[in-house]
Amino acid sequence: MESEPRPYEPEETSFARLGRQWHALWRLVLPTREERRYERLLKEDPSFDRNFYLASNPRLNRLYRHFPERHYVQRGEAAGLCPNPGFAPLAYRLHNPDLDRPDLRPLAHWIATGRDEARATLEALDGPPPVPEMPVLGPGDRPSPQARVAVVLHLHYPDLWPEFAAALAEQGFDFDLYVTSSAAPEAVEDLARAVRTDRPKARIWAVPNRGRDLLPFVHLVGSGLFEGYAAVLKLHGKRSPHRADGAQWRRALVAGVLGAPERVARRLDTFCALPEAGIWVADGHLCEGAEWWGMNRPRAAEILARAGITAPDRLRFPAGSIWWARPEMLRRIAGLGLGAADFDPERALVDGTTAHALERALGPLAEASGLRLLQGRDLDRLGTGAAFADRS
Repeated sequence: MESEPRPYEPEETSFARLGRQWHALWRLVLPTREERRYERLLKEDPSFDRNFYLASNPRLNRLYRHFPERHYVQRGEAAGLCPNPGFAPLAYRLHNPDLDRPDLRPLAHWIATGRDEARATLEALDGPPPVPEMPVLGPGDRPSPQARVAVVLHLHYPDLWPEFAAALAEQGFDFDLYVTSSAAPEAVEDLARAVRTDRPKARIWAVPNRGRDLLPFVHLVGSGLFEGYAAVLKLHGKRSPHRADGAQWRRALVAGVLGAPERVARRLDTFCALPEAGIWVADGHLCEGAEWWGMNRPRAAEILARAGITAPDRLRFPAGSIWWARPEMLRRIAGLGLGAADFDPERALVDGTTAHALERALGPLAEASGLRLLQGRDLDRLGTGAAFADRS
């Protein structure tokens, strides 16, 4: 009984699944005394906007849709879901570090004392930070000679580099590596040393912590760095701390676009040979349905309007922001003209930002441009069997 979209579910036995479902039903029907008190508080206080919560989380289990306050109490707050447009529980903790206690209920604290104390709920009290400067890049920043494909990796958590280094080292094709990091300056310096130990020709830049992984990628695309590549692989250190299965989700996404070298070589060869190919995403992560818009449709519609595209009612998009893209898709992304000013300051939100909206807008952008959204199994079906190997 989850509230947020989960394109990836960890493998579990039918017995474990049944046990989990019974436990969720038990919690719904028999909340604890503390949960009942909190639920009553939310029903009495306007800080919990019932209509906003239901509209923002259309995939709520149908039982919980009758008890949205209970869902917020039992699941939503811990997952970072917003009870109203002006309050984010994770941002409340971020901007008020004295409240970062495991037992603290952010919205309950806001109602009891935070509101009177004028505590920050979305933005820091001194307002949003100014628009940050992005590194100045251009075609001259490409390695020479240029490989046939490029890999772009964004790491907010530099300690994940060994995981990605191992996955890339298994592959048999040559590639140019571009790395961005929004970590602290000292951590970025350490990361650069580690990356260049493994990949001496890698290009590495420090970027501001804004727009998650998508602003750095859009900036690199708009700088013309990827002209001449047959395909570009976009990776990022997706940790998703609001989800218990965040690491499993990241690994499933990466395994779906890298994985077994021989299979990746065949799929990549097919992907590069298809003129209509736009994006290749891991199996099970091409999500479809109106419910996947969540609270992101208005902002996604603004993004798509830049390309003269109307946001469709039924959404189809590659979830997770880890995928391969072909040159024409990259040109479509660059044509949106997005920059740092279009992305939100980091507020620890799990939905509703420009980054979340752009993630969804990429599907309609591709399909309206005549480009296909593909999963690995689609490439297996379309493939010729020819290997994409290092031909240098």
